[in-house]
Amino acid sequence: MATNQSWLVMYWTEPKNCIVKMKKFYEVLAAASELSKSEQDRLISELKDLQRSEVVNQLNIGTIVKINHKKINPMDQFRITKINRKNVKCQKLNSNAIYTVTPSLLEIIS
Repeated sequence: MATNQSWLVMYWTEPKNCIVKMKKFYEVLAAASELSKSEQDRLISELKDLQRSEVVNQLNIGTIVKINHKKINPMDQFRITKINRKNVKCQKLNSNAIYTVTPSLLEIIS
């Protein structure tokens, strides 16, 4: 079954087109239903890691970003100060406030 799981992850990461990716997503979900619970959990974990790494690869220290979160003012801008494996530290411009954020909430401004 490990080969099925690897195949599903490769199948998920292959396309770049968003519409094609959504179709592939549903096909991966259908195929994942045949896996055991532990294999499904591992597959989900691997897919989350891949999504996170796609976003992190676009980020650099010093990049100006916005944070898409309901409790953060959408007009606030932040500078990336540190990039970790699972999260990113951002400092609010003109302030000492530092936020630790998951990369999927970040929108690159410049």
